[in-house]
Amino acid sequence: MTDNTIITRLARADDIPDLCRIEAECFSEPWSESSFTEFFGQSYSTAYVALHGDTVVGYAGMYITFGEGNITNVAVSYRWRRLGAGRRLIDSLARHDGVDRLLLEVRESNLPAITLYKSCGFVIDGTRRGFYSNPREDAFLMSLDAGLYRARHMSGSDEA
Repeated sequence: MTDNTIITRLARADDIPDLCRIEAECFSEPWSESSFTEFFGQSYSTAYVALHGDTVVGYAGMYITFGEGNITNVAVSYRWRRLGAGRRLIDSLARHDGVDRLLLEVRESNLPAITLYKSCGFVIDGTRRGFYSNPREDAFLMSLDAGLYRARHMSGSDEA
């Protein structure tokens, strides 16, 4: 299977059960169904899902304010990792209308995610001490110039 079997689309409220399933699999403190319902109720929030056929295999969400997309979560089900879903989700966020810059926090120990983000063009801007709990850990602050990303990926492919 190649990453060409993974597509993305805007997430909908009826995706919430799948998002909760993926959250529980990926995070020590997963969002609840009510957290997702609240997220989807905000006019400044958006999310994308990664699909293999009709199956939701990952998702990414962000709050958008003043041209900045503050990424809340990027999560891909373990079975579907390293097949391009995370990259396609980041691509969707970076191409979202009105987003000039993407921001995120990532656990310093999450090397697979850091590697993905760097390969997409994110840079480390700093550290948030004690940002995560369960277990307690620092976070790297990372950012991506979405306009530069789009210019480098004009064809829509994943190639730089």
